[in-house]
Amino acid sequence: MNDRTFKAGPAVTGAYVSAGNRGVLALGSSLVNLCAEASGQEVCLLVGNRDNRPVPMRVAGTVRSIRLVHHRMSPKALVRHHFFWVVLAAVLYRLIPLSAARRRISHFTPWIRALEQASVVGDVRGGDSFSDIYGMKRFVLGFLNAWTVILVKGSMVQFPQTYGPYKSPLARRMARYLLRRSAVVIARDRESQKVAQDLLGPGREVWLSPDVAFSLEVVRPERIELDPPLEAGIRSQESGGIKPIGLNVNGLMYRGGYTRNNQFGLKLDYPALLRELVPALLREHPGELWLVPHTFAASGNVESDPQASRELRDSLPKELQARVRLVAREYDQHEIKGVIGECDFFIGSRMHACIAALSQGVPCVGVAYSMKFAGVFETVGVRDWVVDGRSVGNDEAVATILARYRNRESTRRPLGAAAEQARARLRQVFRDLMVKSSGEVARTNH
Repeated sequence: MNDRTFKAGPAVTGAYVSAGNRGVLALGSSLVNLCAEASGQEVCLLVGNRDNRPVPMRVAGTVRSIRLVHHRMSPKALVRHHFFWVVLAAVLYRLIPLSAARRRISHFTPWIRALEQASVVGDVRGGDSFSDIYGMKRFVLGFLNAWTVILVKGSMVQFPQTYGPYKSPLARRMARYLLRRSAVVIARDRESQKVAQDLLGPGREVWLSPDVAFSLEVVRPERIELDPPLEAGIRSQESGGIKPIGLNVNGLMYRGGYTRNNQFGLKLDYPALLRELVPALLREHPGELWLVPHTFAASGNVESDPQASRELRDSLPKELQARVRLVAREYDQHEIKGVIGECDFFIGSRMHACIAALSQGVPCVGVAYSMKFAGVFETVGVRDWVVDGRSVGNDEAVATILARYRNRESTRRPLGAAAEQARARLRQVFRDLMVKSSGEVARTNH
């Protein structure tokens, strides 16, 4: 689709189209689908990416080619696509009110032109980066990305995400600036709704919504590749076997965060917890345990779930290793959700791995490293199924997870019903969003 034939529709920024983290890909895919369904229009992605080739995404059950407009920070990038030129161009666009000058800026800068064309632009910040928890550099770059929207459109939308926490007063001031220039602000949990409401001030309401990934379409792989492999390579329940327990090992937590020095301030010892937990679960469960990565990265990368999973399995007693299998293929966000749906019970430390379970009615415990878990679990009535690693030690964590495992059947049906309600709520939120935000952006646009 070229610029001449593109009809104004919603645009999504702050999402990812190529990443090892299946959670952020789940966010992008879900947002595109929800926006397309609610607006009835084509959706454009405004993202940091190496190129601007259209991206295949599942919309309403079929794969569509989604228009993409990109910026880059690489010195190899053309000036018109370079991130810092895009920011400067947006500043010039705001400062120079002459229509002829704005036309030249827009003609030269595809990002600016896409912002002009979009009916509404919403930001998602990867779901949890409207915070300085991952460092100020990441927060500032996200701010500048969103600022270009404010400068050109006059207003924007904040899609369902987590707001805060803020260690830095500067980050808090920057967050307030963006929120007060947003036509609609949506939080995905009550705690960050309060944070955003405090920043926004009285007179405006922060909406509350489930995480968009509750709506992510499931694709069940024909064959689940495991290490070691199943003899027939088919799903356990189809062979008359017992469904496995699923365990998502968060490589970032396993390494102590980006600093590799307990960056998240955990009270529990995460690697030791897992070494204690797996034998305890296998004493209770007669079947297998599958290690399910949700962020794929090369060995040596601090983010790598597969490497941390292999290290965990290798640390187990030999007699237990035969009952522990690693999901060995890098499935996409839809397929890995399908794999998680094969589990009888799930434990996750990547939040979107947990959402993949919860949204399919699979009883799930979240071993959390931040505030975002509790609110998302509360969405489907299982807030007490979160083990907060910042305040709980290993012994208590293991005891809680085992208690939840024993209680899983009483939770399965109400969880499935709550997940369906969450999907219905998402559809309504996005219908309301498209109506309100289009009018507000039109009013504030110049």
